[in-house]
Amino acid sequence: MKKFYIVIMAFFCGLAVFAQQTNDIASSHFSTINWVILIVFLLGTTVIGELVKNKDKGLDAFFKGGNNLPWWAVSLSLIATKTSVATFIAVPAFVFSMNGNLTYLQMTIGFALGNVLFVYVLLKEYYEEGIFSPYDFIQNRLGIKTSQLSRTFFMIGATMSQGVRLLGTALVLSVITGQSTMVCIGIIALFAIVWSYIGGITTVVWTDAIQFIIFIAGAFFALYYAISDIPGGFGQMMAIADDKAKLVLLDLSLDPHKTYTLWVGVLGCTFFEFGSNAVDQVVTQRALCCKNLKEARKAVAFSVVGVATTWIMAFVGIGLVAYYDINPLSDLVNSSIASEPDRIFPYYVVNELPNGISGLIIAAMFAAGISTLDSALTALSQTSVMGVGTLVFPKLKTMDENKVVTISKIAIVVWGVVLALLAYGFSFFQDGGLLALGFKVPGYAYGVLIGIAFLALMRKGEFTGILMGAFIAILVIAWMHYDGISFFWWFPVGALVVIIIALLHSKVNSEKNIVKV
Repeated sequence: MKKFYIVIMAFFCGLAVFAQQTNDIASSHFSTINWVILIVFLLGTTVIGELVKNKDKGLDAFFKGGNNLPWWAVSLSLIATKTSVATFIAVPAFVFSMNGNLTYLQMTIGFALGNVLFVYVLLKEYYEEGIFSPYDFIQNRLGIKTSQLSRTFFMIGATMSQGVRLLGTALVLSVITGQSTMVCIGIIALFAIVWSYIGGITTVVWTDAIQFIIFIAGAFFALYYAISDIPGGFGQMMAIADDKAKLVLLDLSLDPHKTYTLWVGVLGCTFFEFGSNAVDQVVTQRALCCKNLKEARKAVAFSVVGVATTWIMAFVGIGLVAYYDINPLSDLVNSSIASEPDRIFPYYVVNELPNGISGLIIAAMFAAGISTLDSALTALSQTSVMGVGTLVFPKLKTMDENKVVTISKIAIVVWGVVLALLAYGFSFFQDGGLLALGFKVPGYAYGVLIGIAFLALMRKGEFTGILMGAFIAILVIAWMHYDGISFFWWFPVGALVVIIIALLHSKVNSEKNIVKV
């Protein structure tokens, strides 16, 4: 590992010099002290990840931390995983955009309710069955075929959504260095792979906890400077925002085509967050690492405080609106921001904030982005090796656990490369910004997964009926997508379609059997 640290340090020092040749909106103000902060963050976290890794061997240690991780560390990891770079970059960008305002904050209601729903509906069942993933729970209740279907949907949904989040973090590095998006994607993917590879879920949880502290500090610094850069302070900031209709918070519209309304927040977003906790192994894996159910419930419940970061960054967006109303962007920069709106906050940080502070906030953005990506890599590795892999290669079930862990580490590298390629592909499809794209891409998969999870809880449904329900749900969601219906509605509608079709199929089959008798 020592050689690895030296190579990475040399790489970043070279990149710092190379960054002087910047693109149109990259800054030459990212000074040596900022580079030192960023390099210390990346290499320091890597060293800490090596020190805190679980010394025990075997699958339980690698994927569940031996069920010995403190609830508060798990909770901070949950917050870091859910926050992602979208909060740091896309939320301010949405508020800053031409038609943006504070209506996105209505979604935080659903983020809170979804956690509560998971705590009292499925978490107890998961702990009682001692599973590695929600797909093991589905397998125990509904059979192997249905569990494999759910694993497939998860891997599709996770790779798509994580590809978007990787792209978001890469945009930050691109603004700083002026390097191509592809190069920046490679740098971020490299560190996420290394942190996941070192010690599995234990390393990921502890590095996530550290990163949470970094990015929450970065969020507060960003808000402080966003307000202090306005001559009239908070009052003038709010007055300018009000003049531009940026302070609209509630939208009671019943129009399903509107993206952010109160009803979307209470219903659609609740289902989204419940699915994120209950059937997305990227998040669920953390909840299964606690010592017992009581500790797990505390971890999930406390993670609700993560919505505070969303509120902070929304008001940072208000600060950007006011600042650039007073200090208009140049035509060249304005044109670049118009084509890629998610660059506005990184541009502000690098060009307007003091040296050192800008380095801290950029490090916070990296923390938010990489903490989500490394979590995804361990989840995808576990699902592909322990789930799909054991069926395709039955020898995995009897193979020495240390060898299976080695295979799982190789899977982490493979998935890292896949996500990097997807992120590069998404760089050509950013219409609507990363915030919308990040929710849309998993929409086709997670509604189906939520429906299957509820069927497993009820112990109802046969594979044929569930498969039919999944197919019809995808068609319905595709129609909703085409019609422009808010993507948050895709989750509850997809779940309901799967449940209804599966139950109807079971009822018809049971009636046929009665007639035969």
